Amino acid sequence: MHQSPKNSTTWSFVHVADMHVGTPRSYRFQPAWNENWATARQQIIALRPDFLLVGGDLTRDGATHRFELEQIKADLDALPFPVHCIPGNHEVGNKFSPDSPVAIQEAYVDLYASVFGASQWSFVHNNVRFSGCDAFLLGSGLPAEARLREWLEQQRQQPRAREHVWVLHPALFADHPDEPNWDRRSHRTEWYFALDREHRFALLELFRATAATHVITAHIHCRRQVQVDGMHIHFAPATAFSQWGERWPDGDPTLGFLHFAVSEKSITCEFVPLAKTSQATGYGPGGNPPLEGRDYSVAWQKPALAARLKKQGG
Repeated sequence: MHQSPKNSTTWSFVHVADMHVGTPRSYRFQPAWNENWATARQQIIALRPDFLLVGGDLTRDGATHRFELEQIKADLDALPFPVHCIPGNHEVGNKFSPDSPVAIQEAYVDLYASVFGASQWSFVHNNVRFSGCDAFLLGSGLPAEARLREWLEQQRQQPRAREHVWVLHPALFADHPDEPNWDRRSHRTEWYFALDREHRFALLELFRATAATHVITAHIHCRRQVQVDGMHIHFAPATAFSQWGERWPDGDPTLGFLHFAVSEKSITCEFVPLAKTSQATGYGPGGNPPLEGRDYSVAWQKPALAARLKKQGG
């Protein structure tokens, strides 16, 4: 059993991401993902961390289902330690492209903020700074991007701490920091998961300027760790489902979360696999289906369908 390395000089925090918790009120639902999160949740509580970082994709369809945002928010609020969240693409949409049907939208950003509050934050705990933000906004042209860029610039003036941990949802890169922009049609998966070169370079420069020592990303659902300019880049695992495990020799798609032990000299990372994984089956399509054509008649909780139709005048 994993135990938190508590003594007079050490403490710990946990990072979890890509839980994709849904509800049977939706046009699609995978109870296995909810059950996996429940398993991870109990394991995290047992570790007694000082706090929890949630790296996005908390929900299956939080961008359009407020009830999913509210459900996971209540669940996280009930934990016996503080929780700091950033949104993922299933809350606010993926990175912007004029012809992308899954691009970030201001309405999604506003909906997330109405439940969780600001998607960018920075705080210091025991001489370690933690900063998180919604990197999908970069290049979007949305009003929220201007606010994010202003906030990012302000981070350069923050007092330095002994260590600095940054949290993003998208991966900075698929294979290496110098890779070119991926074409959305010929390399859809790489385009989908990794930031474009311009925004990657800007963030890496900011991380260097703010003395970042660790950067934790999610989105890929496959665990890796690499170093860039002395920074530890952690590609975090998912708890819902795995993917892309075959891409890298050192990639591990095993479901779980990251447990960080902090001493006076270093931060060390331990992978904690789920104690068990659910095989429960659900219903509905995968991917990112458009709003039109979603079939709520398949929802297991039919009162939600009736309320929806009534609101629409059906």
